[in-house]
Amino acid sequence: MGMRKILSFQIVLVVLATGVGYLYGGLPVAQAVLFGGAIACINALLLAWRLHQGKQRHHADAGRHLRSMYASAFERFAIVVLLLAAGFGLFELAALPLLLGFILGQLAFQISGLLIEIH
Repeated sequence: MGMRKILSFQIVLVVLATGVGYLYGGLPVAQAVLFGGAIACINALLLAWRLHQGKQRHHADAGRHLRSMYASAFERFAIVVLLLAAGFGLFELAALPLLLGFILGQLAFQISGLLIEIH
């Protein structure tokens, strides 16, 4: 339940930032902020999914668990890089709002993790 609250907090802040982006710079800025925030949310969802998988599968040894953690970190890093590249190159979104949306989404995840207890 705690992870759902954290993800919900993150999504709410991204949507609010998108609204501020729209008021500040119109639709192009709002789209970029939303895309950047969505990348952060996808990253958090992947982490939550991997955490859930780790609870379901009990690793027999520490080495296997560590390899699983490294694989998850690499997977999330690669997906973030590919999505950022798509936002900049494929969709030609404004760089600064996109990065600000991503950073805000990441900060929202970190701050909510401190404020909300995970059970």
